[in-house]
Amino acid sequence: MKKIVLSLLLVAVTTVAMAQLRERPMRWQGFETNRFWDNWEMSLAGGNSILLVSEKLGKDPGKFLDRNGWNANVGFTKWVAPIIGMRLQLDAGEFRNYSFDQARYGNGVFKTPYMFVHSDLLVNMSNWIGGYNPNRVYYAISYVGFGYTAMSWTKKSAGSYNGEFAFSSGLLNKFRVAPQWDIELDLRSWIFAEKSLPKEIQGGGRYAFGLSASLGVAYRFNQRDWTPAYSQVDVDGYLAAIIALEERLAVRDIELVNASNEIATLDSKNKSLEADIAKCKDKRVQTQSKVVVVPECVAFFTIGEAKITDYAEATLETYVEQVKDTSMPISVVGYADKETGSVQRNEQLSKERAESVTAWLVKAGIDASRITTHWVGDTETAFTSPETPIVNRCVIVK
Repeated sequence: MKKIVLSLLLVAVTTVAMAQLRERPMRWQGFETNRFWDNWEMSLAGGNSILLVSEKLGKDPGKFLDRNGWNANVGFTKWVAPIIGMRLQLDAGEFRNYSFDQARYGNGVFKTPYMFVHSDLLVNMSNWIGGYNPNRVYYAISYVGFGYTAMSWTKKSAGSYNGEFAFSSGLLNKFRVAPQWDIELDLRSWIFAEKSLPKEIQGGGRYAFGLSASLGVAYRFNQRDWTPAYSQVDVDGYLAAIIALEERLAVRDIELVNASNEIATLDSKNKSLEADIAKCKDKRVQTQSKVVVVPECVAFFTIGEAKITDYAEATLETYVEQVKDTSMPISVVGYADKETGSVQRNEQLSKERAESVTAWLVKAGIDASRITTHWVGDTETAFTSPETPIVNRCVIVK
């Protein structure tokens, strides 16, 4: 069982580490996740600890103050997002307890040294509830953890060496006094099997509880703050592209209405001509009328992505409604902006975008034989106005 738990913990840590070594950062709630060596903290603290064990009926566990010991800890914390972090910590100290069987073991205080190495999952409640703010002074951070505790390995301590897995939880209070320094007040509790304690202070229960309060400092190194996933330029570009597309769709709607009116007029004229032909069979009247309506749509994509967004899917659905009952050929052309990425990457990205739109159209019921798929990378510009990279991260269908 212990090997299985340690294996799962190792897999989880490795997965997070590999995710942060990606070529492109991931995004989480509006912020980019950082690189592996960014947003680290090293902490050092010391304080008070107390052991709570089952109390046998009628037995005096001794005075509360006499059962207080000391603790010291050192830890390394890695924040993978403004809210989520992981900490590896070594906690060492001394428990002080009276024996429950004083007739056998005496009535003095038994000193029990301990070491507790554990890994914690931290949740920054201040950033979660109040939103990320790099100028915040106080942070309330809750955490849960899992580790191994060892006790009584010295000759002077009561009993003999023993150790068990332990679970911890607590509240870490951080006070930012400088961009790189925090003062920390860590309030922790942890639970472990009582059988790992020396026999002199076992109370007869299944579990023992440790409580500690430590005060210390933490140093934050490398990158300390978080980068928004989208800059204001990107946001403005998206909004400008949406407004431009809405204007183009409005023009297309007007053109469709005009075309429908023209078709109705031509149909009326055609019936009139058929009547004239019936009356004048000796006259040959040739009429030909044709109204060509060429629908067009633009599917915009997120930077560096080829996945069809909800907004792009809405424009494609409108386009399919216009062409599904026709036999006209369809051209799909993929683009990528030359402001980001290499030429080779943009060539591949424009291909993936064009192919994803073609696959969507086929899935929506368009015959694949009608579709011609092209991609131009960043060698051509889809739109010249507005002058922003976002409008060239697209696929044009017409």
